[in-house]
Amino acid sequence: MATAASSLSEAWAVDARHVGCFTGGKVAFCESSNLLGCLCDEELHLVDSSCKEPTRRVVQEGDGVLTFAIDHLGLNACTSHRSGLLRHFTLGEKIALARSWRGHEQVVADVSFDATGALVATGSVDRTAKVWDFQGYFCTHNFKGHAGIVSLARFHPAKLQLVTIADTEVRLWDLESSQCIGIMKDHLASISSMCFGRVKTQLFELVTGGRDQVVNVWNLQGKCSLVRSIPVFEHVEGVMAVPTRHLRQQCKEHTIFRGPFADWMRQEKEPPAFIIFTVGNKGAIRAWNPLDGKQVASHDSPHAAKGELRQIHCLDTAKGTKMVTIGEDLNFMMWSLPEFEVFSHIMGHNEEIVHVQLIPQIAWPQEQEVEDSTTKGSLVTADRFVCIANDEHPRVVSCEGFGAAMLRGHTDVVISCDVSVDGAWIATGGKDQVIKVWSASTCELACTCSGHAGDVTALSFSKRRPRTLRAASQQEQLPMLLVSVSQDKTMKVWEIPSAKELGKVLGTGTKVKKSKVTVLAHSKEVNDVLVAPNNKLMASGGQDKLVRIWKFPEGDLLGECKGHRRGIWCVAFSPIDQVVASASGDATVRLWNLKDFRAIRSFQGHSSAVLRVAFLSNGMQLMTSSVDGLLKLWHIRTAECAGTFEEHSSKVWCIDVCGNRMVSGGADSKICIWRDTTQEMEKQRQDEKADLALKDSRIALLVREGKVEAALTLALDLKRPGQMRQILLDHTMDVVGRKMFTGDGDKAEPESQRGQRKRNKAKRATPKAKENGVCAKDKEESTPIDLRRWVLSLNVEQLERLVELLEQWNSNRRMAPLAQMTFATLLLSVPASKLKALEGMNATCRAVLSYASRHMARVESLLQKTYLFDLILQGSSQGLATKDSDDATISAEALKRTMDVLLQGKDEDLEKKEDEFEETEDDAVDEDVATSGEAKRRRKQ
Repeated sequence: MATAASSLSEAWAVDARHVGCFTGGKVAFCESSNLLGCLCDEELHLVDSSCKEPTRRVVQEGDGVLTFAIDHLGLNACTSHRSGLLRHFTLGEKIALARSWRGHEQVVADVSFDATGALVATGSVDRTAKVWDFQGYFCTHNFKGHAGIVSLARFHPAKLQLVTIADTEVRLWDLESSQCIGIMKDHLASISSMCFGRVKTQLFELVTGGRDQVVNVWNLQGKCSLVRSIPVFEHVEGVMAVPTRHLRQQCKEHTIFRGPFADWMRQEKEPPAFIIFTVGNKGAIRAWNPLDGKQVASHDSPHAAKGELRQIHCLDTAKGTKMVTIGEDLNFMMWSLPEFEVFSHIMGHNEEIVHVQLIPQIAWPQEQEVEDSTTKGSLVTADRFVCIANDEHPRVVSCEGFGAAMLRGHTDVVISCDVSVDGAWIATGGKDQVIKVWSASTCELACTCSGHAGDVTALSFSKRRPRTLRAASQQEQLPMLLVSVSQDKTMKVWEIPSAKELGKVLGTGTKVKKSKVTVLAHSKEVNDVLVAPNNKLMASGGQDKLVRIWKFPEGDLLGECKGHRRGIWCVAFSPIDQVVASASGDATVRLWNLKDFRAIRSFQGHSSAVLRVAFLSNGMQLMTSSVDGLLKLWHIRTAECAGTFEEHSSKVWCIDVCGNRMVSGGADSKICIWRDTTQEMEKQRQDEKADLALKDSRIALLVREGKVEAALTLALDLKRPGQMRQILLDHTMDVVGRKMFTGDGDKAEPESQRGQRKRNKAKRATPKAKENGVCAKDKEESTPIDLRRWVLSLNVEQLERLVELLEQWNSNRRMAPLAQMTFATLLLSVPASKLKALEGMNATCRAVLSYASRHMARVESLLQKTYLFDLILQGSSQGLATKDSDDATISAEALKRTMDVLLQGKDEDLEKKEDEFEETEDDAVDEDVATSGEAKRRRKQ
């Protein structure tokens, strides 16, 4: 294996994800805000038709949305829910619920706004239709009369009238008189859709389409008579009326518009005021003349699922230049008129994503390139990818915004795909047993190969990438080689025309009827095939648990790799070494040596079958995907998992890596675009270290400047217990030192004794100290820290952090004295009500008290043991108590006092005698004797 490699990858992050925005139901478009509203899993998704992505969601937890309406400005939405409630949501930058109210006795089937947005109409399962004042949320009209469910309710575009539909019946209601002014009953089956066609400025006709394969045009004046009945010979699922004035003007001014529809608009002497478009189960979009009922133009459906269509809507009601169709595949197709062509595609919902592959783009250097330049001289990027979503139309999808273009030509579900090494051609194969080659730039058919007797399960172009621009141009003149495998257990090598020749037959395509090489590859169906990067080998994996290595393109068998216990799902060649990786149903990935075909490494970590494996560009790492929904990053040298990524919730059928970009898709219908974030994480870590070092130096600077309280607060915020400990210890030792050298007594002493002690100390003050005017009080006032003041300056969050830290310190024997001191300051300074409000204070108190009893017992034991030193010193002939004193009684008294302490006796006159001893002490007493007395006083304190 290679001895050197580029920096290893550590982390990947999702840049973008596509989870779908439509699962069926109502679709509405708001022209003013360019907003497309659609239902997805009982949630209202608002899709920006320009960026093709859902931007906001209207969700009510525990109460799914059944239908909705959006006002003409796109600022408000009225939704009906499973609970029977109607809700008003404001559609600002942040979705907000404005009001909920009970609408009907049963659930609402349809909601619509009037042209002004002031009124809302609802049709319900309870066979009634109601009109609501949307500002006051009260009912203004309640219309009864239908014998079935009111499935559609629409306001008249120019009058205060309401059209309602229930089964085969249409009723027109007048809001001023609250009466039904028209009943239309000419349909023989349920009516599926309706729209209004403008005849004059204030004059409209009603168009209805039903499953009786008829479209009816109604006059809404007078008795609402039937104007024309148009037989369309298919179940009508959607109707749309488009004004013809602007379209006719465009066709006359511009001759670039071609096709039957544009020709008819140009040639018709007296065109109708509007054209009717219909969609249905026959897989075609048709245009009809409402005056004579004849078909004007027709276009095959671009949708998958056999082209069945469910809805059609006009996106530009004033000019009629844009429309959208929704198919059985739950995808949106945007059409332009009068071209009558698809100009955009929005993926509303995908079934299982069975294959994704990035389309590489090679950017060659300028004219300075030389013959021996390597592929490092070219920059390979990927901005698009091929997506197969378990239907007959593969998609070429943009990584930015997920805009898609369809590859239409297969007659059955597509399950395999490969992209040429230069990113110019796409090969697809599926259950129709046909292989098709497409232009990646224009999405037009270039070649068809037929010959397999089973589903085409995998494809692979030759993988040798040209090293120079000249080599790339020469390669375009040569025939291309394509390898395919199938469920018929065979592997075929196809020789298809060169790229230059294929460019001449785009659209119509050429046919290749016979393969160059055909071999029986495996004893069971073959799952994957791949050509090596040097175009000398190819590897195949099948359900017979074998990985077979073949000579390319001759198809001679070179060896077998045996060892897996289940079928092989994927094979991958290393870009730098003579090894091949295989992913198997036994939940392992194995690395095989191409010299002796033996396994050299096994990667175990997935809990289910491993479906895909891919080498990263550095050749030293693997990325795998599995049935368990996980993606794992592996180090090849150590066989250790470097990272696990949990973005998918079900099987991850496919992954593909190109440089620092990766795309993945799975059974959860989710497509994820990943980006290698290793360098960003490393930079972030370095920035954090630098920031922490800067803050640490800031703490030290504050201490040097004497701003100790500010340093303590900063250390607490940055969670620096070590620095806090050092600051508090320095403060403690400073206080103790001052008390030692100034002889400051215990504050718990009576005031008279403390005053007398201070007077005695003042008498013994050195002349130098008196000259400088330094006394204990001055030093105490000059101390740079006041713990009580510091504790009182902390906010609630900081107090909680301090209490948590002190609790940890208190459980440590070495840190307990400091914790007890700070706890004492905290309890004496902070009010009990504030301490009680701290989170977890009760548990903290219990923990502190339990440890405090242990610490107190340890201190008392230590204090008792210290008097042994006094006993030894005072009982010896060399004892300090008798060394410089002639009074023998002093030694006896000291010995008696020590024994009382050791024997746990009590001497009430201990402090009094000590003070008398200090008063009678000579000014010239030896320094050692004075130090010994000071030590006694410290132990007493």
